[in-house]
Amino acid sequence: VSVNLVRIYGGTITGRPGTDGFANPTNIGLALATIALTVVFARFLKGMWQRLAVMLGLVAGTLIAFVLGAAHLPTLFDGPLVAVPQLLPFGMPRFDLLAALPLIIFSVISMAEATGQTLATVEIVGRKGDAQAIVPATIRGDAVASLVGGLFGTSLIITSGENIGIVRATGVKSRFVTAAAGAILVLIALFAPISRLASALPGPVVGGTAVIVFAIIGVIGIDLLRRVDLRAHGHMITLASALAMGLLPILVPGVYSEFPRWAQMILGNGLAMGTITAAVVNALFMNAVEPDVGDDIVAAELEANQ
Repeated sequence: VSVNLVRIYGGTITGRPGTDGFANPTNIGLALATIALTVVFARFLKGMWQRLAVMLGLVAGTLIAFVLGAAHLPTLFDGPLVAVPQLLPFGMPRFDLLAALPLIIFSVISMAEATGQTLATVEIVGRKGDAQAIVPATIRGDAVASLVGGLFGTSLIITSGENIGIVRATGVKSRFVTAAAGAILVLIALFAPISRLASALPGPVVGGTAVIVFAIIGVIGIDLLRRVDLRAHGHMITLASALAMGLLPILVPGVYSEFPRWAQMILGNGLAMGTITAAVVNALFMNAVEPDVGDDIVAAELEANQ
């Protein structure tokens, strides 16, 4: 999740290769300044202000962009004050199996993403009990939200990876705070001038903030792996194969471009392939007898130290 999201939002900093302004030094400088300021705020501020380091970094980066002329304030009241979504904007729904199949595949991929993000959130907040039992509830919540959102013409609703990084960065773990934030976001979406102001945030600054937040998700993953004995043969092969299949389409875009489109949807999604591979390989090694390599490792370490 972390590597994939850093790659995606890194594109908001550099722009698309081959286009005008790609890798513009000003844009990259704004992103790096935003990251640096976020780190400075996290280091030197205290209490509530330290918890707001990510938001303060975003605000500071935006102010620098305005000073450099890389951002411009929009006309906030050019249009209606209230933007209410339209019910069934594309007409009455009708069932189309062929149109539904790609969305079903995407939903399965989203379930894999929701699984990883839910387990990471459970780890952060220190919730007791069976973490696996919480995953189906999260997926059902995504499904209900997608159904309701579809009535207003939106796409599928999926869990947001950036929220995991924000929870870890701020230390705020209350579900009531999350619910209140959701209500505030609904009000902001309805009040059109604030939405126009949000759209004025410079892409490189947003990208810089997103990159550091998504990198925190990677740190959470490392912390989870730290508790696994990766010297065990099965664990090592499971992780290695999952990383291989998961990182390949992310780091080598187009690697499956000659495959059928239906296969590309799965094989080309690093998150889905990493998750599926890990589950299958883990099942293969679940009852396997581990080779007795512990003594050999200890002996090798002692010999190296000597």
